[in-house]
Amino acid sequence: MGKFMTVFKFHLREAITSKSFIIGNLITLIIIVGIFGFSHFSSKESKDKVAFINSTTYQTNIKQLNKGLDSVKLVSGEKSSIGKLKQQVKAGDLDGIVEVKEKNGSPALSYTYKSFADQELVAILTQKVQHIGINKTITDSKVDPNVATKLLAPIPVESIALKDTTGTVGIVYIFVFLMYLLILGRGQMIANTITAEKASRVMEIMIPKVKPIYMMYGKILVQLVIGLADIVVMILGFLISYSLGWFNGKQFSLLGFHIDLSNLTPFIIVCFIIYFILGFLLYAIGYAAVGAVVSRTEDLSSVSFPIILCIMAAFFVGMTSIFSPESTLVTVCSYIPITSPIVTFSRILSGEAGYMEMGITIVILLASIALLNYAANRIYLNGVMNYSGKVKFKDVVQMAQKH
Repeated sequence: MGKFMTVFKFHLREAITSKSFIIGNLITLIIIVGIFGFSHFSSKESKDKVAFINSTTYQTNIKQLNKGLDSVKLVSGEKSSIGKLKQQVKAGDLDGIVEVKEKNGSPALSYTYKSFADQELVAILTQKVQHIGINKTITDSKVDPNVATKLLAPIPVESIALKDTTGTVGIVYIFVFLMYLLILGRGQMIANTITAEKASRVMEIMIPKVKPIYMMYGKILVQLVIGLADIVVMILGFLISYSLGWFNGKQFSLLGFHIDLSNLTPFIIVCFIIYFILGFLLYAIGYAAVGAVVSRTEDLSSVSFPIILCIMAAFFVGMTSIFSPESTLVTVCSYIPITSPIVTFSRILSGEAGYMEMGITIVILLASIALLNYAANRIYLNGVMNYSGKVKFKDVVQMAQKH
């Protein structure tokens, strides 16, 4: 155990004092804080400017129309200058043109834009202009306003969600992507380190003094600690941005997903740590095994490709689980070890996985790690001193069987 701790401390000290670790985490911190800072300050900048033209006899009030438009400001335009306004849209001086026309005795909208339509603007203006048209029809037809109000009153809708997951969708997205990114990146680092040591013949010096298995687990646990440190740095970036008031924990959106941080309970955090550690160990052991069987770092990508495919499959199923956590595919994949860490955690956040499913998936993962560990130990022991060039799949199987 003493030799293992020596190896572990050596690799840990080497990892945390490396320029790549320090600069990488510093850049991560700056990017996270920068994203929130940019979002915060850019939201205070001038709104998109859209020209508004009324080509009908309907009375419109530009100030009333601007109410409820958070990101757009309507400015008055003339029908006679519509050609010039279109040139301004092409040049980027205007973000669009909205024209009210009359069609079959009712108001209609014409929306001109350069590349991307603002659907929120169209929806709000459609409702407001329609309301103006209805009021004019009521006045012209001399309909009793009270009767018209009753006829046009919207039907009240009471929404009852048995499982309200609107606030957790964004959290699922962030954590699934985070788990995928760290497992892939840190796992690849383990394989690269082992292959580099093997290629430089350092293994030949170390093996007589330290058991190869100690070196393998030392690297795996160090990368696990570094992965957890990466998470802490990311959380620190969120905390700094939050303390500066750059986002509201209950009105926070990222990449189009609404995130309510009040749903981030201690239970969810513990579940993430458990599934991240189990998923990391599962893939890290596999990466360590493939890193030991190749003699050159340039051969590593082809050997590790099946592992990368497995991680990508877990990620894509995890993304699918955001919107359909109860689907058959997602449910089945939550019990398959290679996809279970990401998919099961996603289903927990969505409220689809109970304590029994969590217990079963954790037991399956532990059993899979134990079996993979047994095979990886033999592959590593027989592979680190093998310099026979290109290794085929049958060679790896023979290494796993050899005592």
